[in-house]
Amino acid sequence: MASTDNIDMQSQEVAKVKKNFNGQCRIITDIADFSHVVTLQPKDQDIIYKFQLKKTYPSTKPNIIIRSGTMDSKAVDEIQNELEETAASALGSPMVLNLVEHAQLWLQKNNINLTPSAKTKSKTNKEKSVNKISVAKQDRKNRKEKKVQDETADEKKPSMKTSDDVVKRILWDGNLPVDEFLVGYIDRFLGIQEKYFTSFSWEDIATVDYNVLAVPKHRIQYFKYRDVKIWDKNLRMDNVFGSTGSNTTIYDVIEKYHKDSDVNNTDEMNKAEDEDYDVDDNEEDSDSDDGITVTIGSNNYATGNDEDDLHLADEDEDTHDKYWRNKLRPNHFLALRITNNEVRKVVEGIQDVILEHEPQYEECCIPLNSLHITLCTLGLDTTEQVAHACQVLQKIKSELQGMIRKDKTILFKGMENFFNRVLYAKCECPQEFLDMVEHLRLCLKQEGIEIRDNHEFVPHMTIMKITRTVARATGKKYIAPWLYSQSQNIDFGTQVIDNINLCEMGISRESDGFYITPGKLEI
Repeated sequence: MASTDNIDMQSQEVAKVKKNFNGQCRIITDIADFSHVVTLQPKDQDIIYKFQLKKTYPSTKPNIIIRSGTMDSKAVDEIQNELEETAASALGSPMVLNLVEHAQLWLQKNNINLTPSAKTKSKTNKEKSVNKISVAKQDRKNRKEKKVQDETADEKKPSMKTSDDVVKRILWDGNLPVDEFLVGYIDRFLGIQEKYFTSFSWEDIATVDYNVLAVPKHRIQYFKYRDVKIWDKNLRMDNVFGSTGSNTTIYDVIEKYHKDSDVNNTDEMNKAEDEDYDVDDNEEDSDSDDGITVTIGSNNYATGNDEDDLHLADEDEDTHDKYWRNKLRPNHFLALRITNNEVRKVVEGIQDVILEHEPQYEECCIPLNSLHITLCTLGLDTTEQVAHACQVLQKIKSELQGMIRKDKTILFKGMENFFNRVLYAKCECPQEFLDMVEHLRLCLKQEGIEIRDNHEFVPHMTIMKITRTVARATGKKYIAPWLYSQSQNIDFGTQVIDNINLCEMGISRESDGFYITPGKLEI
């Protein structure tokens, strides 16, 4: 655990860095395992220094990352190793400014000029500095020569379309569902990784920022359509264009996939997902995100759009069905409110990072004062039913208090998503809490209170969800995983199990920002 002295020392040092590099640095606080991430670029120099400071800094070294478009990879590795060694000898004292100064001296000592005119000078001073462009050209020439040799060695093999060709095809072919493709690539530290095609930026990699997820084309190993591999570099498989002689194209793959799959079940599941997502506009800020989480392949009682759920042949039957589906939709829910400010602070940091890249998602973020875990959803259609529910909660209060000790907490650690539409924090709950929720549901049923979610309890804390309004305005109904992948395993903190709130679904809020709460228990 970092001491208060370390945190104070970091804050003072970060303020000094911002002052010395005014307009040339960027500071991010409390992200993933780091208390500060300092990124700076000296004026008129093609080099970026990134220092990731843990809470134990300066007792421990910062993580140091160097980026430069002018320096070759060997020089970048050398300067990074130099700074790592310098940092190791400076433990216990603020070192960011000293490390930058040391890096500048190292660049001068090695005659490396990173000013905009450096490329021109390098052509007239080759004995002092290696021209990166020439090295890159030579590397490309060597690769081309090797490719020619390989093709000559086996002239019977047809030329195979490259990963770049596949990327362009997916991007520009309007008939292909971009969201259904996955990319397998080599991560230098983690090995083979697989992410959705839409997770990446496919612009020129030299033009994207350091915090944008991009991958060099030569690291791509394969592409998939859903779970079917369609292109593999090592296997010389190309079922996108059919260039290796398979005579199979991506259209053939997609057609065969849907023909072989259980199309009816798949369509029903997708329909249920879309109906849960396409809620009424006036309920988009309500607890309707829980409808998405738990109705896959089961009875869709939690949410749904009246015009989209079922289509009966007879108009009178359709009107009758709408009436009963309205009766089945929940209008209240029981929730454990998140009151720990430390948890709220971490959620706020995650939301800030997302909004920095996608500001149009602001209304999709759950307000900090509304954070909660839904225990179950209810159908209370009259004021008498609401009053009865409040009375039942008071009646069983002592039973619930006896089931769980006051020191029991819920740990929020890591993030997941529901259909890439809802981003939530995962919960690690004690068994006593799960037993208490099960007992609570049983007591409500015995008292005649209608529970309108027929599914297994899945505890979660929603951080953001894509609303219909935003999806229509932006044309994006999915949350890109790269927006939060760097903090996917973040530790949010804990919440004491000390309250149960009976809340109304809808956009109205109490004065403190929480849902309208007709009843509340302190346990």
